[in-house]
Amino acid sequence: MNPDGKAVIKAAEYLPPHEPPSAEFPYLLTTGRTLYHFHTRTKTGRVPQLQAAAPDVWVEMSAEDAAEHGWGEGDVLRVSTARGRVEARLRVSGIRRSTLFLPFHYGYWDTPGGSGPAERGRAANELTVTDWDPCSKQPLFKSAAARVERISVADGPSRAPTTTASRPVAGASVPETSGGAAAAVLERLE
Repeated sequence: MNPDGKAVIKAAEYLPPHEPPSAEFPYLLTTGRTLYHFHTRTKTGRVPQLQAAAPDVWVEMSAEDAAEHGWGEGDVLRVSTARGRVEARLRVSGIRRSTLFLPFHYGYWDTPGGSGPAERGRAANELTVTDWDPCSKQPLFKSAAARVERISVADGPSRAPTTTASRPVAGASVPETSGGAAAAVLERLE
């Protein structure tokens, strides 16, 4: 604290990604959360409205990258890194070019059998760099260099939720959030 009682704010030094994109893995994969689930969905996955809003893993890609490949909303893609792969439906969004996003809430533990990685991988954090913070020993489950390929053409839209964080492309025909009105997020201040 400063003598006047205000907090001292210090900026952290920028560190580049531990695994930058390369010719073999040209995309930067980042993992994160969705509004509808918490960690591995042990509780939120049991709430019908939350499960209906975000029932399955998806991958976000920029409209420019998707157009360059000739891919569309709902196509099934395989995202691969040096550590594994995940198969997910494509959500075309306003994400930065050459960047992919996968939510980390899904995995093999919630699929039939559940004892090990399924044929169709779903666990985003298993694709990320195996590295640890030197002080806290917290694992770095956030990014990895990745490549992506289309496995099949869409037979329907992505079941990904549409949120402000996803920044759907303006003017694009992005489907409404799965789960309908029961899954809508409303906030009212009185």
